[in-house]
Amino acid sequence: MSFAGLVKTSFRAAARVLAFVRATVANVLVLAILLVVAVAFFGSGSDEVPDGAALLLAPAGAIVEQEAAADPLTLLGTGSLAQTRLDHVLRAIGQAGADDRISALVLDPSSLGSVPPAALEVIGDALAAFRETGKRIVATSRYYTRDQYYLASFADDIYMHPLGEVMLGGYGMYRNYYRGLLDKLNVNVHVFRVGTYKAFVEPYTRADMSPAAKTANRATVDALWDRFVQRVAANRDVSPEDLRHYANRYDEHVVAAGGDTARAALDRGLVDALLSDTETKERLRELVGEDGDDTYRRISFSDYLTPRPAVLLGDAVAVVTASGPIVMGEPGRGFIGARTMAKQLGKARKDEAVKAVVLRVDTGGGGVFASELIRQEVARVRQEGKPVVVSMGGTAASGGYWISVNADEIWAAPTTITGSIGIFAIVPTFEDSLSEVGVTWDGVGTGPFVAALDPTGGLNAAMARTLQANIDHGYEQFLELVAEGRGMTPEDVDAIGQGRVWTGEQALEIGLVDKLGHLQDAIDSAAALAELERFGVRYLEEPLSPREQLLRTLLDDLGFNGLDRISGGAAERLGRELAWMGALTDPKRIYALCELCGGLR
Repeated sequence: MSFAGLVKTSFRAAARVLAFVRATVANVLVLAILLVVAVAFFGSGSDEVPDGAALLLAPAGAIVEQEAAADPLTLLGTGSLAQTRLDHVLRAIGQAGADDRISALVLDPSSLGSVPPAALEVIGDALAAFRETGKRIVATSRYYTRDQYYLASFADDIYMHPLGEVMLGGYGMYRNYYRGLLDKLNVNVHVFRVGTYKAFVEPYTRADMSPAAKTANRATVDALWDRFVQRVAANRDVSPEDLRHYANRYDEHVVAAGGDTARAALDRGLVDALLSDTETKERLRELVGEDGDDTYRRISFSDYLTPRPAVLLGDAVAVVTASGPIVMGEPGRGFIGARTMAKQLGKARKDEAVKAVVLRVDTGGGGVFASELIRQEVARVRQEGKPVVVSMGGTAASGGYWISVNADEIWAAPTTITGSIGIFAIVPTFEDSLSEVGVTWDGVGTGPFVAALDPTGGLNAAMARTLQANIDHGYEQFLELVAEGRGMTPEDVDAIGQGRVWTGEQALEIGLVDKLGHLQDAIDSAAALAELERFGVRYLEEPLSPREQLLRTLLDDLGFNGLDRISGGAAERLGRELAWMGALTDPKRIYALCELCGGLR
């Protein structure tokens, strides 16, 4: 077959695939409408709380700061669309602790995916506060992964199925490296960067992790794992050494238990009882009573949670959430659009009732141009005389730190991933790949910068010098911004910069953050800076569009919120990498992105 024939065949195949996708999505939308109508006419849900009931807390999928738009095609990459908002979980636990109708909390983490360490800590704090009210917590699951078990460790009783297991594993940073594949395809990847530890580009330039990246990543994962072990060991009244031994020599414990993984966990005191589903229900009926439907008296946290008031009168602290990759424009939920953030910060700046702003940051960065536009909007809020406090979530690194530097205060959780002060540019070109199939590049231009970034024509020396000079300047600008915002010298910032990632606890020691705490701590601090004694909290965010709401409802109802037992598998990692690659849209091709933020496992 000729090359032209091959291209024609390929396009025909692609057209058939796209036609199939369009038809599938159209059918999905029709089914969604039918489901919504059916629920409206025949739904019988109730949010009435039975006296003495248990709150059933069963978060599914990812724990997020803000729900992203639901796209059925992302199922191809991740296998799950479930998301649970962190603030919803915290609000439900806190509300239940003060509710006399709620006598206990049943935690079922079996559908929970991997959770950022900072989110685990704040949920754990909420569970500990619930127990301090004298109410009981029971955790129940057929098995427990690392993050699921962390939350379960706060329970009075942990139940597990007799065929289950507790697999802790630890923390790690692993990536796929594509240099060998790119070499086979004759793809040239041109990288321009500043920062010894700026390793986001390494998967495209190396076949393995560099020694510098290994040093930095090792320090981070060890710090995260140490905090995990210390808290879980204290919760379960076991020694940290025993817990580490169980995690690192799990095979020995399973062999000693005759291959019985559930017995291995029970023997080490990690669970309190091995119970079948029927036996678990019976235990829970004994605890809170029967609801008349052959199960225990309960209410799910989604039914129990009361909505926030739409309008709050009087003085307020505004919370603006920045969650996802940082990009230009208004890309929708799941991304931090520069124009979207400008609108939200502008609302807070212009609203006379808003006396202070909390910027909740949960991102590993993105485009430098977009990050700078957002930083300027943060500075404008402060210029209006309104205090700005940054509250860092699971991640606030690279571009996430860039948009934070002008705040009056920066709060981080002890296990927040932050820092990564450094930038890079990456330009792949395909001239050698195309030459292998007979496609060449030639022409004339008035200067060396005509079509200088065309990926089919290579990268000339003049364009390469321009990009590296721009990267060097951008890094100097980053250093100066941090130095000014943190009261340091650029040299001091450079010593802790170079793309190096730090935990929140480490960042406090080196001066990158001011205080350790979570969102509520930052809100209280912002109110204090604004000298507010009585205040409300306004959450400013773009609502999901009707289409996005419809798709999310449909996919939830159809069960696309389950999670494969092996969290962080190849499909999930590929989905994350594709999402981040899709964020590489900066008009100058210059990025402030954190490698560890997307690859922590």
